[in-house]
Amino acid sequence: MNTTSSTAPGAVATAAQPESRLWRWLVLGAVLGNLLCNYVAQRYPFNGQTNAVVSGKYYTLLTPAGYAFSIWGLIFLGILVYAIWQLLPAQRRQPLPTAVAEPFILANVATAGWLVAFAYEKLAVSVLIMLVILASLAVAYSRARRLVRSGQAGWASSIPLGLYFGWITVATVLNVSLWLSTVWQPSASTATTVAMLLLNVVLVLGVVVTHQFRELAYPLTLAWGLVGIGLARSGNAPGLAGVALSAALTLVAAAAWLVWQKRR
Repeated sequence: MNTTSSTAPGAVATAAQPESRLWRWLVLGAVLGNLLCNYVAQRYPFNGQTNAVVSGKYYTLLTPAGYAFSIWGLIFLGILVYAIWQLLPAQRRQPLPTAVAEPFILANVATAGWLVAFAYEKLAVSVLIMLVILASLAVAYSRARRLVRSGQAGWASSIPLGLYFGWITVATVLNVSLWLSTVWQPSASTATTVAMLLLNVVLVLGVVVTHQFRELAYPLTLAWGLVGIGLARSGNAPGLAGVALSAALTLVAAAAWLVWQKRR
């Protein structure tokens, strides 16, 4: 990760404090705990069922193709590298790790908690936990990007957060749709309309966030999820698939243009 950026005097003082080091170790602990819980959830599933098994019990038009979930491998690798990087002696004066530590820890702990709630099919609870994860990552990502854009942090230091935040945005929409399927049984046309509306919400959110922070990890992750939804629905809901794929292309184009404009 780029560590050549300058730091503000106030930020240096904060980063050098002993409690800052403690928070950074807590970040590593939270990430390792998150990874361990995810491993256990796959190898020794909570309540005897994996996420995929639970998800398969509830039909929703917004469930992506299975390949899309492979992005978790990249996310986990990214946050593990980040957790180690921010502890290196060379990063002691970096303000970014201290600035994002608390919300990032909360996001990791909540992700582990979500696994248990979802495995036990407490879908309403899982939605609430997912919203906590989303809000925590939104705070962490916004803080990171502001430091990057002000030149106080290297450009690559926010990428793991962008990937994590992006996929949790997609996962939140999916989690909400799964919960809705248990409390509301609309007609096929209404369900399709609602699904299209949610896809457009994802598109608009992606453009707004990219316009604000001018970085590609977040919108590209959203686009990955949208393509996964489009491919999953290509057989039984071609209209919805077209909307999802069009939204993905629009988001990629808009994000590329916005980032290019920033660098002109």
